[in-house]
Amino acid sequence: MRNGDTTKLKNMSLEAYIAFEERAEVRHEFNNGQLIPMPGTTDKHNDICLNLAIIFRHLLKASSCKVYMESVKVQISHRKHYTYPDIFVTCDERDQEDAYIKRYPLIIVEVASPSTKVYDKTDKFLDYRKIKSLRHYLVVDTENELVECYSRKNGNSWVSEVYFTNTDLIALEALGINLPMSAIYDQIQTP
Repeated sequence: MRNGDTTKLKNMSLEAYIAFEERAEVRHEFNNGQLIPMPGTTDKHNDICLNLAIIFRHLLKASSCKVYMESVKVQISHRKHYTYPDIFVTCDERDQEDAYIKRYPLIIVEVASPSTKVYDKTDKFLDYRKIKSLRHYLVVDTENELVECYSRKNGNSWVSEVYFTNTDLIALEALGINLPMSAIYDQIQTP
């Protein structure tokens, strides 16, 4: 079987998934034994992710928080469900124990393409909400300057704010920082 060929890998164990993923040519998310191939991305998607990673690294350089981009897995609660968020930030020391999987993200960002936008705002968000450490979830649009920020308030309730102006600052209270919209979309052509 070639790396990346998932046709014969249905209902695999977590251990088999981890071993397979370390040598696979294509990344896969893992949900209760099922592999979900992760397609390649566009240059615009890549540029937005890079901008976000740079912004987070700069704003958090004096902290112990770590920023990860696209190739490190997040485990969703105690289920056998692993995703590759586009960007995430963890400040929990326990996340330094495993080089491949993080379990305590504080912020997750998905850069949504037209084909993933609905999934990122519905099923993926419902799954991410199960992560007890998660305080902010951002969905960043690739077609327009538009960011939706979901923030956990008072335990388990979530509120949503939409940012669409180049001068907006996205308040991430859990980290005590503001993300400037202008920096997220720096050198990105949007309509």
